[in-house]
Amino acid sequence: MIRKILISLLCVTIIVTGITGGFLFLYFAIPSRKAAASIDLPKRVEDERAALEESTEEEAASDTFVADVYQSLTLRERPDSNAKEIVGLPPLTHMKIIEYVNGTNYAYVEVTAGASQGAKGYVNTDYITRLGEPTIRAGAEG
Repeated sequence: MIRKILISLLCVTIIVTGITGGFLFLYFAIPSRKAAASIDLPKRVEDERAALEESTEEEAASDTFVADVYQSLTLRERPDSNAKEIVGLPPLTHMKIIEYVNGTNYAYVEVTAGASQGAKGYVNTDYITRLGEPTIRAGAEG
């Protein structure tokens, strides 16, 4: 008899603790109306705040492209995957296409933002995306 009472008390305690824990989780996990109203979300999501800060309205309206990679995009001296590397461009580096190379998937570009600003060379067009379009992020993450 005492055993049944102890088991019943234990079950009730577990249920009450679970319900109380659930309410406490919801109370602290869901922001208040005041807190939710204070959150200022951007109109457009960018993967990297620096890319947004470095871009200008003129760039956004023009033919600016971004390095659509996880690690880096190689800027090369010639339109060839075996050509000498000029620099590795970090993800979302802004660039303008000067010209496409006929018969290849390379373009001659000028870097318009970041540490390599002003650098010119060839990039594989499979790894760039027009600024403002959804990114695919080629390569391995990390």
